[in-house]
Amino acid sequence: MAKKQTGQGRPRKGSPGQRKLRIRTSSVARPRSARNLSKRSQSTRTKALHVLSDLRRDPELPISRHAKNREISLRSLWKHIGSELKRSGRRIRVTTSDRLRATLHIPSTKPDVLIPIHTKSSRERYLVGEWFASIVEAGQGDFSRLNRFPKGTYINGVRLPTGAYEVQKILDAMENSESPFERLYASAGGM
Repeated sequence: MAKKQTGQGRPRKGSPGQRKLRIRTSSVARPRSARNLSKRSQSTRTKALHVLSDLRRDPELPISRHAKNREISLRSLWKHIGSELKRSGRRIRVTTSDRLRATLHIPSTKPDVLIPIHTKSSRERYLVGEWFASIVEAGQGDFSRLNRFPKGTYINGVRLPTGAYEVQKILDAMENSESPFERLYASAGGM
């Protein structure tokens, strides 16, 4: 003889209040992702990421000074990178690395065509920055930094070219572009 199901295995209707509560909680507004932010908020988030990078380079300078240098409020810093900041006494320390996502653009072999790279961590952002700095130095005739860069580096499916032929094509494309790439990053960084 089969036993009658009781307890957790048996589906129950529940009270009407429970059902309404369940419906309300499913429609809770989620925070907007970085891609859905307005232009102004994207600019603020970029400044916050720059402050985070500055804090990692020079941890002795107070966070308020770094924020003032990048023209961003402390409130906006806590909003965008608060999970990467830690309080230790009166001082605010920064984590050694993060998992914040950002989209960076690198030049391609065609003039005025940029390849977007969706980075997932500070390590990936650092690698893209190192690669770009080595490309700029290669354009000035110094290939030593580019030769030290790890070969076959992929970030989110995009390969960072290090071969002499491909790098030369990128440098030619940067030279022939209407807006030089160096000025693009200099204006975005607030320098």
